[in-house]
Amino acid sequence: MSHGQGRGGNLARVSGMTESRGMSDALPPLRGSLDQVTRTQISGWAADPAAPGQPVELELLIDDVVVGRLQAGLFRPDLKRAGVGEGRHAFQVTIPRGLSPERDHTVHLRHAGDGRALPRSPRTLEADPAAAASGQAALTDAIDAAAASGDKDALIAALAEQAAALLLRQGTALPPPIAARLARLNPSALPIVPDDGRPQALFIDEGTPVAGRDAGSSAALSHMRALQRLGFRVHFVSGYSVEPAGERTAALTTLGITCWTAPWIGSVEEVLRRLGPALALVYVHRFGTIQRYGPLIRRWCPEARLTYCVADLHHLRAARQLAIEAGEPVDTPLWSDTAQGMRAAELTAILAADAVITHSSYEAAYLRDTIPDAHIHLVPWDVPVTPLATPITTRSGVAFVGSYGHAPNLDAAFILLERVMPLVWQQNPAIPLLLAGSDMPAGLRDAANQVPDNRAQALGWVASLDDVFNRVRMTAAPLRYGAGLKGKVLDSLAAGLPCLCSPMAAEGMDLPASLEALVGHSEREMADIILRLHANDALCSELSVFAQTWVGEALSTARIDALLESAVKG
Repeated sequence: MSHGQGRGGNLARVSGMTESRGMSDALPPLRGSLDQVTRTQISGWAADPAAPGQPVELELLIDDVVVGRLQAGLFRPDLKRAGVGEGRHAFQVTIPRGLSPERDHTVHLRHAGDGRALPRSPRTLEADPAAAASGQAALTDAIDAAAASGDKDALIAALAEQAAALLLRQGTALPPPIAARLARLNPSALPIVPDDGRPQALFIDEGTPVAGRDAGSSAALSHMRALQRLGFRVHFVSGYSVEPAGERTAALTTLGITCWTAPWIGSVEEVLRRLGPALALVYVHRFGTIQRYGPLIRRWCPEARLTYCVADLHHLRAARQLAIEAGEPVDTPLWSDTAQGMRAAELTAILAADAVITHSSYEAAYLRDTIPDAHIHLVPWDVPVTPLATPITTRSGVAFVGSYGHAPNLDAAFILLERVMPLVWQQNPAIPLLLAGSDMPAGLRDAANQVPDNRAQALGWVASLDDVFNRVRMTAAPLRYGAGLKGKVLDSLAAGLPCLCSPMAAEGMDLPASLEALVGHSEREMADIILRLHANDALCSELSVFAQTWVGEALSTARIDALLESAVKG
């Protein structure tokens, strides 16, 4: 779990905190809320009236066991508007393996120093009976099939695999020695790596990419398929925590990608040791992954070309965010100690790689100017042109699409809802706004629900973007800060849906002159673009054609293959 620490140290801290918690009655209650609790994510905000303006350190307990500490110091614009300090009081915690759906879980957050409980804590997640039944059915089927065959070895192997799957569903990580024993009982579950003459490449990402989930997943899947077209035998392993086989890895396997999964391997290093001498390429996606495994790749893969894809530059995004929060122009980033440290770490990782990939032309130029000795390659990802079913001129409305767990997206959604659309509604109150995407916080949903006449609809997560795109005439991305290419902007343009962009949203895309009419430099300009596209059917249709033409040329499979080849083959 991110932000967590070892259980032993946390339990020791609990015993040493009794005296300080005895003083908690004299302190004012914490302000805040445990807003969201799912099996993979916990989020909310906390502020301490006894220490105004200071980030609160919280202790996280799951099922009455202390599993880690976290700091409520993330920025949320709705908190700042509500007068909660400068708005830097939010938190978000990811649980990589997830909590088991087969039993109840209690999630509790309290002040790490004195034990004051966070409002709306604890919360209980109830078990999913269907998950438990599915696990039991799988175990029964495996036993029945193996017993019917009369093969004792097959029975042992089936039991081993199902026992491993059961432990993983219950959230129990398998220590490497146990995983190795299970692998010996069922060697057929291990990836088979025949020497078929192709050069071998290992792709490492923080988690298993899922088609359509986010820009990072789209880029990872695109580049893995491109590696295959360039002649590589591609392997994949999840770097954040080795995942068990499931729907996500099955989707990669269908593409012909070999996935290394728990419990048959216990760590990424185990994969590097086993494949290392045979690897011609190790492609590392995102900064957290290169930080963890860069030295190990050099140790175990001496002949491999280390290619690092930055995805986007964290230090640039952080410095821009600080500038926006301070009321400064985004083109004059503020370099706090944290942002400076992040910058040094990212640039060091870039210098250590044989080749570096960025998707943004802005970031490519920035890196070439900053570190001329680095080998920088501009490689976006391929985006298929996907025309929508309904004519664009029959639709009305604006959609914002993005994950609200990403701070720039949440900020942009509030800008659109509270600053841009009111200017639109003054002249045309019939234009609706749809807010779609995962991890939508209660504050944004409440703000949308307060808009009269149902003009703003908070949809949250949707199974298919087409369901949203076929309802609206355009999308909007009024981002004030960020980094890298914006995946949902590309998806919108590929669907023939004009996307209103701030200069930040359009940065690094190199949009042609035919699409410059979609870039608004102020809230007034953005509102005027929305009104213009709703009043002019011919302009809207023309921009739709221009968008798909540009995507089909600039982000074609053939172009991405050619760009990637220079990065991975030198």
